[in-house]
Order: sequence, then structure tokens, then C-alpha cells
Amino acid sequence: MEEKIRIKIIIADDNKIFCKILEEYLLKFEEIEILGIAYTDEEEINMIENLKPEIVITDLVRKHKYTGLQIIKDYSKRKAKPEFLVISADEKEDVIDTNLKIGGYIEKPFFDSSIIIEELRRIKAEKIHEQNQIMTLKEIKIIVNNFWYKILEFFKIRKQVK
Repeated sequence: MEEKIRIKIIIADDNKIFCKILEEYLLKFEEIEILGIAYTDEEEINMIENLKPEIVITDLVRKHKYTGLQIIKDYSKRKAKPEFLVISADEKEDVIDTNLKIGGYIEKPFFDSSIIIEELRRIKAEKIHEQNQIMTLKEIKIIVNNFWYKILEFFKIRKQVK
């Protein structure tokens, strides 16, 4: 039986109305698993650390200690990190460093909610593709290592025969 793809997310925004509307919309899709909703930076960091989401939907500008952008920058330096889908009223080029990798960016206001689910699905598909490439590289490394091991064994045996 084929395993259904799940997308584990956290919604992080200080606008509670926006979070509620977004939650109600995303609950319509069975592949979406909302792990939590964070209204503050502390809640967002705590949920990322403890719930291990695949994707964090976040805003950039907040009236808290850390902005969404600071949280993204911090997690971009870590090995195990979620992808970030930014939904913000700010233009991407104005606030995001070109070297900072994010999963996706949606500018507010947007009038078609389907763009959010499309972006979540695209980010998940890219993540699956990336993981498959990593597995392929590991398999190649194993094959190459086995090849060299067999060559060394061959010469070791040849040396013993002489």
C-alpha cells in the first residue's frame, strides 16, 4: 500500500486572524498536518525545536525580540532545519539577503489562497527530490568504495601468490 505524503507545518505570525484563516484553509487538505500555531518568536523557536516541522510558514516583520528574518537566518546555519515559506507584505528583494535560502515567498496581499498549498507541495516535492539525490550519492560512494576494496584485495592476493 502506497504511503501518503504528509507535509508537517507550523504557522508563525503575530496576526491571529490571519493564522486562523490560514489554518481553516489548510485543514481542507489531508496531506497537511498543522503541528502548531506560533504567535510570538519564542513560540516559533520552541515549536521548531520540539515539533520538528518540515516547513514553517512565517512572516518576516514582527513586534517581538526576533523577527521572522532573524529566525530564518539562525536556522539557515544549522544542519537540521525546516524549510521556510515566507508570507509577507514586504517585497522579497527588500528584506531577504540573496544568499539566504528560503523554500518559498508569497507577497501579501494575495487573492488566490491556492498559491499557499501549491507552494507547500512544491517545497515538499523539492525536499523529496533532494533526499533522493543524497541517497543516490551515498549509493555511488558505497559502490566506489567496494570497487577500491576489491582492487586492493586483488593485489593483496596476487602478492601472496607470488
